[in-house]
Amino acid sequence: MVNEQQTQMLTMLAQGLSLPPRTPIFRTPADYDMDFEEVSFTTGDGVEIKGWFIPADSNNVIISNHFSPANRYGFAGHLEGLGFAGGFEVNFLPRYKALHDAGYNILAYDLRSHGESGDGAGKISGVGYYEWQEVLASIEYVKSRNTTADIALSSMCMGANATINAMEHKPDAFEDIKCLLCIAPLKGQTTIERQAGQMGIDPAEALEAFEPIYNDITGLTVEDHNIIPKFKNVNIPTFFFQVRDDSNSRWTDVQEMHDLTPIEDKKILYMEGTPLRFKGYNYFSDNPEEMVAWFDAHMK
Repeated sequence: MVNEQQTQMLTMLAQGLSLPPRTPIFRTPADYDMDFEEVSFTTGDGVEIKGWFIPADSNNVIISNHFSPANRYGFAGHLEGLGFAGGFEVNFLPRYKALHDAGYNILAYDLRSHGESGDGAGKISGVGYYEWQEVLASIEYVKSRNTTADIALSSMCMGANATINAMEHKPDAFEDIKCLLCIAPLKGQTTIERQAGQMGIDPAEALEAFEPIYNDITGLTVEDHNIIPKFKNVNIPTFFFQVRDDSNSRWTDVQEMHDLTPIEDKKILYMEGTPLRFKGYNYFSDNPEEMVAWFDAHMK
């Protein structure tokens, strides 16, 4: 049985997942010599979503979302008070620049309760459970701008889970999506177990104690975040990426997601040499070649 101090730690974990801090949009595409528009669109449940549209001279559009507590820019983890994930910056702009230089338009947006987007009911972040509505709204927005657009998705962590949930809720919305880059999707139970272990709490006891705390805040259960079985619904080419030794996840979860995906056109890349999940979020900003080649192979 967990003690009072451990219960407090688990409560802070539940609050951090469901009520994340809004972190600053520290950079814009202009810092990388890219023109852009500030845009907005609305989800089916009425949440206003803010984003950037970075235009290029083509009909090819990459829609990009993010992890929590990041935003469309990334995560200013180098700033005071935000050093809890390693103390370094996660910057998506070099990734956008590489895609833009390769001829892709980009829509990058803030998920609900992040960046400059609005809040849903109770100001709760569903870590993908509710955010599937942003995924659908972003696709609809791009199509409203250009009815002939070829669309691909770059979805990350919470945003990756949101994308897989969207495929379950409305599979026909993805019939003409060209491909998916699926960065660090996660199984909720694994995250709780791994973080509990780092707190010195027995994972099984932590799960039992965490469940009612989390349910009281969100109305959700840990099992609501078991994304793995939903990969049977993925029917577009998918490129998985995961930090192999991720201290907050397990590479075997992502391997299982890959293996359950019922399409032959799929691949998986593991980042080696670090336990830091947030290092993985920078991988394609630092090493864009394989990402660009994936999109080129499916959109050009």
